[in-house]
Amino acid sequence: MSTVPHDPQSGPPTDRDALERDIAVTRERLAETADALAAKADVKAQAQAKVEEVKGQARHAAEDARATAAAKLSVVTSKVHDTSAQAPGSPKQQSGVLLGAVVVATAVAVWLIVRRER
Repeated sequence: MSTVPHDPQSGPPTDRDALERDIAVTRERLAETADALAAKADVKAQAQAKVEEVKGQARHAAEDARATAAAKLSVVTSKVHDTSAQAPGSPKQQSGVLLGAVVVATAVAVWLIVRRER
């Protein structure tokens, strides 16, 4: 309401309008207090609110765990690819070994040809 409530310490209001305003303000406060008490007494609603709160926390924790797992999976996958590329027998190493073998074979062939000609 837009009216200022009556100050209870100054005694009861003397005119009728002030008394009615005081009663209306008191009823509003009483209704708010009753609503607050009813909400506190409603154990089922409180339990349901707590369940929803815990569900939200669990959902948030699951999203965080999922994001962390995805990031770690990416790192591990990258490390596995790097390691397998450097492992013995990998295509990169096989190419190096093959190139080395070709160079050695060519050198031996050249040496044999030069030796025969002498």
